Amino acid sequence: MIKSQISCVGYDLLGDFGKDGLRYAWKYKDRSFLVESAAFVRKSKLEDVPNVSGYTSSVSAGCILKPIGLACRFCRTGSMIPFAGALTAYDIAKQNVFMVLTDMYCADHPDLNKNAREFAYMGQGEPGYSYVQVREAIKITDKVMNELGQEVFRHIVATSGIPEMISAYKDDMRNHTFKNRVTMHYSLHATRNREFIMPIDTLYSYKQVLAEVNEIIDITGEKPCIGIMLFKNFVPRGKTNAYSNDIDQARVIANELDPEKVRISLCEFNSSVDTGTSEAWNYDESHLIKKVFEDRGFEVKLFSSFGREKNAACGTLGGAVPDHSCGNKWEKLEKYAEELINKHIYI
Repeated sequence: MIKSQISCVGYDLLGDFGKDGLRYAWKYKDRSFLVESAAFVRKSKLEDVPNVSGYTSSVSAGCILKPIGLACRFCRTGSMIPFAGALTAYDIAKQNVFMVLTDMYCADHPDLNKNAREFAYMGQGEPGYSYVQVREAIKITDKVMNELGQEVFRHIVATSGIPEMISAYKDDMRNHTFKNRVTMHYSLHATRNREFIMPIDTLYSYKQVLAEVNEIIDITGEKPCIGIMLFKNFVPRGKTNAYSNDIDQARVIANELDPEKVRISLCEFNSSVDTGTSEAWNYDESHLIKKVFEDRGFEVKLFSSFGREKNAACGTLGGAVPDHSCGNKWEKLEKYAEELINKHIYI
């Protein structure tokens, strides 16, 4: 039996009275900071999406990009937490299973038991450097969901741009490795001067990554997602220059992408004093930026961030101590999650 290296120690409510979901805090070994995952009552604030609960899991304690000096400058994890190690496939899957179980047994929201499940790997860490673990976590999660009678809407594997990982993902798609739908999310965010907010570009140019991403639709028949954060005068901590994804910058990005190959996800930026200073685009301004991509023929969705009051985005909460501790019920559900995973991990 495999022993878990993480244990749930508490949670925070996202939105008034938790209407948007929960952020879970996990203790990793004997570290003083926390690993995080988040469960959202619905995967999007958009009303045209099916009844799907969204879950975001971490792939490591801290982010491996930090010790090599390539952490994204808008990410709270990269700014605040030391890297302590990659999580095992077991513990990535454990986050998924535990969050679904807490929804299934939530007396206050019995409707959550009927929702389909969407799992995203974009909490703490760079999934591109943990793809082997993520791949196995997806397989384990699918087996457990099948036993629990839960529908899996899809898995989303995110990366800031690791071409080797995208190549491995494409091989898995060709070989039909996964039982359920698995999609790719490339967190691009910028093209012109991308290295200013995402130093990973100095190691792997976005042009190199896009060449890999553009091949995905020919393999899967589904366009991968290009993520673009709506920064407005974002000045990273320790820097003096500002970056904005305004209309002019949107045109620059749109001109480097192919609407036949990718779709676009625009997302509000949850700013934090820990990462720097920033303003927010208002509703009308955001929709003008959205229209730039639509006019170029892209499929575009504009997402409002959940958990704004908790800065629950871009590396989630950066290891903050949770407001609430776990009770006896959740301790039992955590053990149940471990039993289910151990049952299926070698099958």
